[in-house]
Amino acid sequence: MKVVNNVLNYKNLKILQETEMFSFSLDSILLARFYTPKKSDKLICDFGTNNGIIPLILSCYTNDDSKIIGVEINTEAAALAKENLELNKLTNKVEIVNEDIKEFIKNKNNFFDVVYSNPPFFKVNEEPNLNSNPKLSTARHELTITLDQLVYAAKVGLKNGGRFLLIHLAERLDEIIFVLKKHNFAVKRIEVIYSKADQDAKKVLIEAINDGNQGLKFLKPLIIHNPDGTYTPEAEELFHD
Repeated sequence: MKVVNNVLNYKNLKILQETEMFSFSLDSILLARFYTPKKSDKLICDFGTNNGIIPLILSCYTNDDSKIIGVEINTEAAALAKENLELNKLTNKVEIVNEDIKEFIKNKNNFFDVVYSNPPFFKVNEEPNLNSNPKLSTARHELTITLDQLVYAAKVGLKNGGRFLLIHLAERLDEIIFVLKKHNFAVKRIEVIYSKADQDAKKVLIEAINDGNQGLKFLKPLIIHNPDGTYTPEAEELFHD
């Protein structure tokens, strides 16, 4: 069943979601707000766009002459993303491509200024109990693309000096940095995300530069919830344009 929701407090943004498919999460919001495209960022891509939530938010912060492309392997999710573009009158600014990232990137060498990705977090061999709904299991597990394949695709698609923005599990940070360095990315910024201040870190936001200079900066940790479960002021600041 399809339902239409407001995108938090982003004025004029609505999103159509399918209840049996992967709905957008806070992770996508955090990633979209982690880096604001510059005027010089004309070509932007979202790897694994699902229902198009990241391009929708980025559309609030990019120039009229910028182009955003969302790539999604799941046909139904890509169709839903296209409906969301029509719903928000963004078809002139955002394009959705229904294709495997590994195939899509083959003719996009040195093409993009910025690539975002909120990828599947879990390795298949470490998470044997896959969701019985393939629409959900593909979004959560590395069934169609591995971390290494994802980073390689970003390497191919980005211009020299282009930015790769990624959100992932904190527990895989050492592996992520290793894979980024393997493909000659320089990790520039890391922001560690905590659900609550007294809990272990859950996610990390990472900015890496293709063929960039070394120099890593750890940002102030982002805590999402107060002890009573309400959102912190720092989190709420990200929930509107």
